[in-house]
Amino acid sequence: MYTTDTISENDKKIWISITGYRTLLILISLLKEGKTIDELVQILKNDNITSKSVSKDTVRLTINTLKSAGCAILRPSKSNGYKYELMEHPYSLNISKFDFDSLMLIRDRISNELSWKKVLDLNNLFSKIIALTSNNSYIEICENEKLLNNVNLKILSELSKPNLKGKKIKVKYLSPKNGEEDIDIIIQKIIYEHKKLYLSGYIFKYNKVSLLNIERIKKILAIDISERININDYYEVEYELFGNSYNQYEPASYEEIIKKNKNSIIIRAKVLNEFCFIQRLFLFGSDFKIISPSFFKEKLIDKILQIQKGYQE
Repeated sequence: MYTTDTISENDKKIWISITGYRTLLILISLLKEGKTIDELVQILKNDNITSKSVSKDTVRLTINTLKSAGCAILRPSKSNGYKYELMEHPYSLNISKFDFDSLMLIRDRISNELSWKKVLDLNNLFSKIIALTSNNSYIEICENEKLLNNVNLKILSELSKPNLKGKKIKVKYLSPKNGEEDIDIIIQKIIYEHKKLYLSGYIFKYNKVSLLNIERIKKILAIDISERININDYYEVEYELFGNSYNQYEPASYEEIIKKNKNSIIIRAKVLNEFCFIQRLFLFGSDFKIISPSFFKEKLIDKILQIQKGYQE
């Protein structure tokens, strides 16, 4: 037996099926996670439309309705915490392989225009959309290729707290050169560039401002609760210049020549505007080589790969 009721919207009455609405409400709840019968009763009681007449028998009847409609629902038992669990359902989003690939490409492209926080929101949005397809292959690809996939979100949440700025912390870091090591850093800010997250700050080991790739930070070991420490908003890059660029080189205002060789010079640059500095390096073509720091080498390689990928697509 199906019951109906009215709801008011902008002084207009809209007729709805209570039975249909209740069925959809329970389906949506089970799509999220398994629920006990008491939890389902409470969900119906908390809803203005279904709160008038609710019982465990009502829930059981609705569960049977969903089963008749093609849903496979696991019965409550001790092994599953006495929860109803939705195992399969016929309400899937149908998209072609072409449409799926287009969605993944859209996610990849627009990520360059977003903040890292919006990128995480984008990940969640696309995961929910692709989950509706019930296609395990699509779901796996969407998960494995999501942006910032290798970043530990608990560590990121801790590092992004405003009260940590200017504080000294010790982290366990997986260096591409030295392997795992403990690094002390005074936190400056989090930087999102070229689909990578970096922690900027003064690193005591190197005695200068530098960047750590956040996905390589494996653990926060300690946080110094003393007063904040102000640090300069730049880091230094050393590079060697040779070839035709060596003969035509003129120092920028933020650069100094620290060594002259017969056929090359070594330059130290104080990098305030990284974008402009990278564009300057690209003007040298293949006539330069980054000496330090290693994180900047990685960033430059990532930038070149992104440019190549853009041309290929």
